[in-house]
Amino acid sequence: LTDAQKLEALEFLQSANLVRRLQADMEELGYVGEERGKLLMYLVGVSRKLESPMSAIIRSQSGAGKSGLAGLVAQLVPPEDVVHYSRVSAHALAYAEKTAYKHKLLVMEERVGGEAADYYIRIMQSGHVIRQSVTIKDPNTGKMVAQDVEVEGPIAYIETTTASVLNAENTSRCFEVYLDESEEQTARIHQRQREAKGMLRLRTTDRQRLIERHHNAQRMLEKMPVVIPYAGHLTFPTKWLRTRRDNERFLSLIEASAFLHQYQRPRKTARGSDGEEVAYIEA
Repeated sequence: LTDAQKLEALEFLQSANLVRRLQADMEELGYVGEERGKLLMYLVGVSRKLESPMSAIIRSQSGAGKSGLAGLVAQLVPPEDVVHYSRVSAHALAYAEKTAYKHKLLVMEERVGGEAADYYIRIMQSGHVIRQSVTIKDPNTGKMVAQDVEVEGPIAYIETTTASVLNAENTSRCFEVYLDESEEQTARIHQRQREAKGMLRLRTTDRQRLIERHHNAQRMLEKMPVVIPYAGHLTFPTKWLRTRRDNERFLSLIEASAFLHQYQRPRKTARGSDGEEVAYIEA
């Protein structure tokens, strides 16, 4: 990044109303309403840099704006850190380059497009690495031999769906984001669509600069541990078995929010297990 790009990115990351600004930027780019959903999805994208990234399923009827929200989040993530698919075959993820998805945001346009690869997606969400042993023909001897194949994660993951019933194996790993299907939200969308056919369509330069600012701001986020000093005081429902994952996701959400605000937190240090000083921030 140039010095000017760094300064602009830091000004954004250090702004007192950072959350409001990123929500306003997403509206400027055409996505009105859904303030909580936009913030949560943005944090899912940012979480790709954490040790345990988050995942989300955007749910609504057809035409409510699922693909628009998923696509917008993908657009605001630096292009080198996002993989956007319409469809994935059953074993495609397992045979990718070793680091093809490591700390990337993987966006699946529609749930149906990723169903064949469900197993591998879940492995990347929970285990953060795909390991398999496959048989190949040795080019020298012609014999069949075993070869280990490994694809590293972790990944942040977003998918969209119109399905009313989903596999619990998938939903227990994800935030479920239900879009606003009210008449009021439809009116806001109609108004924005009308505006987009007016003078707004000429502001392509401003739009691109806004997107680039988010790219550079996210590039400026340094990978470092986030400590939640009040974690021991938190409680979470324990009645259902799935809350073992839900509680972890709740903590990851706190971590992602602090990580986004890292330039507004003091950098602290502590001695690691090897005696070396480790820099960290606190939520």
